[in-house]
Amino acid sequence: MTGPISGDSTTPDPPAQRRRAARARAARISLIGAAAVVALKLIAWATTGSVSFLSDAAESFVNVASALTLIAAVRLAALPPDYDHPYGHQKAEILSSVFEGAMILLAAGAILWSAGQRMWRPEPLEQVGLGMLLILGATVLNALLVAYLLRQGRQHASPGLIANARHLRTDVWTSAGVLVGVALVVWTGWERLDPIVAIVVALNIVREGVNVLTTNLSRLLDERLPEAEERVILDALEAHPAVRGYHRLRTRSAGRARFAEVDLFVDPDISVRDAHEVAAAIEDQVHGQLDELITTLHVEPYVAGVRDGSRTPRDEYPPGPSRASDSDS
Repeated sequence: MTGPISGDSTTPDPPAQRRRAARARAARISLIGAAAVVALKLIAWATTGSVSFLSDAAESFVNVASALTLIAAVRLAALPPDYDHPYGHQKAEILSSVFEGAMILLAAGAILWSAGQRMWRPEPLEQVGLGMLLILGATVLNALLVAYLLRQGRQHASPGLIANARHLRTDVWTSAGVLVGVALVVWTGWERLDPIVAIVVALNIVREGVNVLTTNLSRLLDERLPEAEERVILDALEAHPAVRGYHRLRTRSAGRARFAEVDLFVDPDISVRDAHEVAAAIEDQVHGQLDELITTLHVEPYVAGVRDGSRTPRDEYPPGPSRASDSDS
């Protein structure tokens, strides 16, 4: 017995439509903000000649490319299920995050190359005060974008927005480090400190790129739902008096969409109608706490010694390490 807890996917869902519109709006704002930030940083680099500023601008340029990809991904993810994709297109947002991780690593490689060249041929910096002021303005704008995108991503369950916000958050710290580094160049007069700062920035970007890639590649493999959400389903099963036991609870996420399936045991003498009502009651209870979850409930007759116990996912699978991605969901 199957049931979409969020309702029939062919019927317009106003709350879901509002969430899709909010995600698309946030993606557009991300693009506009990223374009403004990269413009400020490129002007700062052109004004000063600092390879540190160039490295900061390169990372922000990745943000522009990522924002463009995110807009396309959000639109694709919003498409309803079709014949070729009966489970929907929600994974498009995760693919955009994987692309972003790859772009981050490419940007880091370009920065390391430029910094290496400048290490051998150091050059004096010009109009540093103006350049630092431009970078400071770009940093403040980035920080505002991070707060906005994190709030929107968590509120509307968008892994693409969250990944974009995490990258921008790294960009904020990168810019802060670049400002300190360039200030030290001016103070000490040591010109090679500028490319050294750029190399440190690039290594930090590599770390973030690897983190974004590994997190979202795991999501492409259909991670199970967080334990707190699985607990909602288990509590509903255990609370219903007609459920004699259950096993094989399997959950997965595909972008925003979430799926759960479970075998539950009921009295073999009840009617099909009564068994259906048991499953429907469990779905209704879960729906009150979890949105956009589609369930598949397989009703089986209770058989003593065969189908008479309850097994949670932790009983059936050895627990894995805690996932860092849970904290950003």
